[in-house]
Amino acid sequence: MDSKTRREALRSFLKECRARAAPEKFGLAVSRRRRVPGLRREEVAELAGISLAWYTRLETAQDIRVSPRLLDRLASVFHLSEEDKLQLFSLAIDELPTVPRGTPAAMGAQGREYAALMDFVRRTRAASSLKELADLTVDILFDLERPIENAYFVKADLAERTFYFLDQRVGPHSEPAPTTTYEFASVFDANKVLEEADLCIDNDLASKHHLIFGPRAKALGAGRFISKGLHAGVVDCAIGHFQSSGEPYSEHTVALVSLIAEILHLALASRY
Repeated sequence: MDSKTRREALRSFLKECRARAAPEKFGLAVSRRRRVPGLRREEVAELAGISLAWYTRLETAQDIRVSPRLLDRLASVFHLSEEDKLQLFSLAIDELPTVPRGTPAAMGAQGREYAALMDFVRRTRAASSLKELADLTVDILFDLERPIENAYFVKADLAERTFYFLDQRVGPHSEPAPTTTYEFASVFDANKVLEEADLCIDNDLASKHHLIFGPRAKALGAGRFISKGLHAGVVDCAIGHFQSSGEPYSEHTVALVSLIAEILHLALASRY
């Protein structure tokens, strides 16, 4: 979705939310002067503690940047569900991929997935340390992408061309990677992921030079992994997971890992 289309979708979404909000729930008088249902723009701005000019620019599809904190205020005013809050964030922040609207009841597993992602957004904003962010990231990667052998968060030193596992979560029949310092040369995709902050996908890990997951893949006869690098402030890192299957990744999995990386990037960039 391009920026113009995204802003127009946000405009329609906010107008819909404003129309659904009942003035009487906020102690506001309902008079004949109200020609349209719901709250007026100035009322939304006052309730959210933001300026009318800023909210008007947002709802009229102007090209402005917004912060998660201000969006959270709007979500509270409109009493948005977890799925609608994720929709608001994905439309208002260009760095986030857009996600379709839906409800857990209507969407089953996908609805639960969006609820988990919204919880991830909220908890990353409140995280107090890089280790806590890493914990949250490996948990959501592991929980939403089962069955996997290892979900990981690695931190890199670009000057020294080394990296280490800051956090991991492994399956019941797997061992975590050694918590030592690795050189970039130990894995074939390190330059692409850690230096270029790119997305790397491999479905034939058994035939590649990978000191960490390669031996496991060779023992199983198959193995695949997906890894996404991030540069955010002074933090250089990568997230991803390893699976024992050699089947290609679905478009959904690729989009999900990319979305988690974008959410994490926003959380890191706001701190470092």
